[in-house]
Amino acid sequence: MSKIQKGDYGYLEKYKKNKLLGVLTLGLMIIFIVVTVIIMLGDTKRVAIVFAILLSLPFAKTLIAYIMVANFKPLTKTQHKEFVEDIQGDKLNILYDVVIVQYEGMKFYQLLLVKNGRVYAYTNSKDYKSNKKDYEKWISNAYSASKYEYKVFLTDDLNAYIKKIKSISEPNDNTRIIDKHIMELILEKGV
Repeated sequence: MSKIQKGDYGYLEKYKKNKLLGVLTLGLMIIFIVVTVIIMLGDTKRVAIVFAILLSLPFAKTLIAYIMVANFKPLTKTQHKEFVEDIQGDKLNILYDVVIVQYEGMKFYQLLLVKNGRVYAYTNSKDYKSNKKDYEKWISNAYSASKYEYKVFLTDDLNAYIKKIKSISEPNDNTRIIDKHIMELILEKGV
């Protein structure tokens, strides 16, 4: 089985599982060290406790990474299957589970396509309706280092998204290269 990478369907679920596994492993290691030191030495005033203290920072970092994405809900397997069937295959280089990170926080997009000088995104996030401009701005900021101006089409209606991406014409070779560059910039800004 091939490795799941950023933008692949199932990436977010794998990311969550890996972070949760890291939290559990580091947490158990810290508990084990503290209990062992207490049982063997009678208190925690010994140098051996330093090992548990040193594990606290990676534990906290991993826990925060998990908490930040825990509420994001990717497409269900049924939705993904219907989506792929509806667009006649997964040939469009659709990005799935895109989490764009900025100083202010994170925004989640279930589907994102960069094609023919535009960015097409779908999100079903609860705060989308009240923050639509923010969701568009975050996508634009993700590729702002580029000299290219791409318009953003963003929706929370999956049927409208499918209809829109079906109507996109094929780009020429030059545009295809620029699209790929923009897509890479967006992925760089993500989890």
